[in-house]
Amino acid sequence: MSTKKEGNQYDKIFKENLESVTLALIEKVFQIQVASYEMMSQELQRTLERKPDQLLKVTDKQGATFLLQIEFQLADEPDMVYRMLEYMGILSRKYKLPVKQYVVFLSEQKPTMETHIEQENLTFSFYLVQFSTIDYGLFLSSDKGDEVVFAVLGNFGNTTPETAASLIVQRLNETSTSKVERDKHLQQLRVLANLRKLTPFVEIMIESISQYIKEEDDILFKRGEQKGEERGRLEGRLEGRLEGRLEGKLEEKTVTILKFLKDGMLTTQQLASYFDVTEEFIESLRQTLDK
Repeated sequence: MSTKKEGNQYDKIFKENLESVTLALIEKVFQIQVASYEMMSQELQRTLERKPDQLLKVTDKQGATFLLQIEFQLADEPDMVYRMLEYMGILSRKYKLPVKQYVVFLSEQKPTMETHIEQENLTFSFYLVQFSTIDYGLFLSSDKGDEVVFAVLGNFGNTTPETAASLIVQRLNETSTSKVERDKHLQQLRVLANLRKLTPFVEIMIESISQYIKEEDDILFKRGEQKGEERGRLEGRLEGRLEGRLEGKLEEKTVTILKFLKDGMLTTQQLASYFDVTEEFIESLRQTLDK
């Protein structure tokens, strides 16, 4: 896949999910406690034209008001520091407010771009955050699918890609309010995984996606079968089948939880929250590992 095509794909996803992922980054990664915010116009024009990826006017809980600029960067651009300096000059002149600038680097490779300039009569710097160093659990735990999809760009720690894939797909299935929304988020997930060049991870993910789609569509189809003259009889049959499916889901969920318990990265409370089970259930599984 060409770099230009990759860039277009990631641009599309960030535009669709921009506000959700921006607010998640501000509070969970940049550690800015927002009291209020206002989306600002991204069109900046003086002698040159620039358009930030995201620009907000933020008032934090300490009462400070400032502009927050966020750039999402896929390529390790050598001249990024000069580009950010141009933004700083234009934004400061236009809004007469302090400016905080963040570049969020999406590739797995370690960025080598300069983040500061130190010259006579000029000192400048911006914040550089590499997404692959962020704990993926910060996004996995969200109730918004628009945020959850970005867990794939985070740091899995000691969690295996297979386990992480299963958790992300499951969480997207849980947070989706419709089949259309779920399918959109799953497709976004596949694209973002490719941007990280995680081919084995993508294959595992596709298998998980197919499983969820097949299962959900099967349930929806059977719900449709309930209509008609044989409604009562079908309801009884469906109840039995759904009960069997729920048992199968619980068994599958148990296997995944056991993998996480072996990894030892998440607490009982976190696992119970992620998988929608009781802490007592998690502890009972933990005891089986200790025997």
